[in-house]
Amino acid sequence: MTLSHVHHIGMVVRDADKAAELWRDTFGLTKAVDRVVEDQGVRGIVFPMDNSEIELLQPIREGTGIARFLETNGEGFHHLCLGTNDVANELRTAEANGMTMIDTEPREGLAGMIGFIHPRSNHGVLIELAQPPDDAPDHHGPADGPYPHALHHMTIAVHDIAPVVDEWTERFGFSVDRHIESEALGLEAQFLKLGATDVELVRPLEGSGGPLPRKLETSGEGMFMLALTVRDAAATVDHLRDLGWTVTDASAGGFISPKHTHGARLRLSEA
Repeated sequence: MTLSHVHHIGMVVRDADKAAELWRDTFGLTKAVDRVVEDQGVRGIVFPMDNSEIELLQPIREGTGIARFLETNGEGFHHLCLGTNDVANELRTAEANGMTMIDTEPREGLAGMIGFIHPRSNHGVLIELAQPPDDAPDHHGPADGPYPHALHHMTIAVHDIAPVVDEWTERFGFSVDRHIESEALGLEAQFLKLGATDVELVRPLEGSGGPLPRKLETSGEGMFMLALTVRDAAATVDHLRDLGWTVTDASAGGFISPKHTHGARLRLSEA
């Protein structure tokens, strides 16, 4: 496969303008794309970072996949997009490997030519494959200030880590990175690397509590939390708390309540 990096994280929101205020005014990002894709019934806004992008998706009419997702799941994470230089070949390979496909041929999307793999094939994660246009500009996050400038990692909640590692290293070309097991945090975590970005697979240890086991019990496996890279976590926590935000466990970088972020659970991490 020719997958190279985590191209973006897609999030579904009810009001793209309101959600964009968060990423622009609070997090200091610059909007690069604001476009309606009529055939998909969606308006998309894209905020680039140093190594990835945030993509906000608002349904513009009822009856579309995005509208049904919002109605069923509410606001929050929608998909994980992996970048490639040959999306048509990637879709053929995914289908040949027995994955359940939403698209078998590339179509135009916000990220270029795209195609989706059904979440039932990848532990509850809707995966988009995207081939950006040749003239796509280089994007960068904020150069300074108490703002996130890059994607640190995407956390995926799973029941069992080992089979996901086997599948995703073979299917998508992830390499195995660091492993953590923490009684204090009540979880086991395995990091997988693709280019300059990571995906973290996590499972709760037996008897642990908190949002991770609740997520697995209520909605099953899937996207759980996004970690954003900041230069000075303490300064970013102070910035957000000055705005009245709930940020917990600042000693570990800081965890931001989803009530501030349109359903997306966020974490702050220093590089």
